[in-house]
Amino acid sequence: MLAQRGQRRHYQPVNSPLCEQGDVLPLVERLTTRFRFNILYIADLDAIQGNGDNTALIDTLSAHHRDLQIWLDAGFDGPDALRRMSTACRCRPVVGSETWQHSDPLPDHRCLLSIDLDRHGLRDPSGIAADPSRYPRDVVLMNLDRVGADQGPDLALLDIHSRRTSPHTRLYLAGGIRDSADIRAAHAAGAAGVLLASAIHSGRVTPADLAAFS
Repeated sequence: MLAQRGQRRHYQPVNSPLCEQGDVLPLVERLTTRFRFNILYIADLDAIQGNGDNTALIDTLSAHHRDLQIWLDAGFDGPDALRRMSTACRCRPVVGSETWQHSDPLPDHRCLLSIDLDRHGLRDPSGIAADPSRYPRDVVLMNLDRVGADQGPDLALLDIHSRRTSPHTRLYLAGGIRDSADIRAAHAAGAAGVLLASAIHSGRVTPADLAAFS
């Protein structure tokens, strides 16, 4: 699905030169061969919205791409949900602040935290995003208003969290990356990495662009 400002009811299947009508398996093959990605971020929108899940498809991807690390946001709301994650899936769970409901530290050392916010502020019912002492090593800064909006990355958000967190915390920017210049700007500002989608499908970020960062 093509994300648009976090308004999930309006998401549409991706149709691009890389992915015709949301055909996932060929898309992942192209991402790993042409772009040489070794990490794939998956947001299971069905699971996040409580409408089933895509576990079988994710297990298939994991089995066919054993060198690919999958970061999976499946709407985890607590430790039990993490334990229920398929044993066949070698994914790293992404805990979204908007869905997490517990005040305890994250129970799985593999977890990443996604700090989710929009124009109204943090989506953070448990308060985990407001407490850097509860952060795991890897944190995604997800500005939902910029996802698919072609507005550039939220460098101010990165700066705020760079000053609040341990120097050992790796911060990844999500939302708004338009081209290789935005990737360079995020890297210069201290991002450990960025999440890419629209810029890949539109062709504004190419395999040659990414080779400069490898």
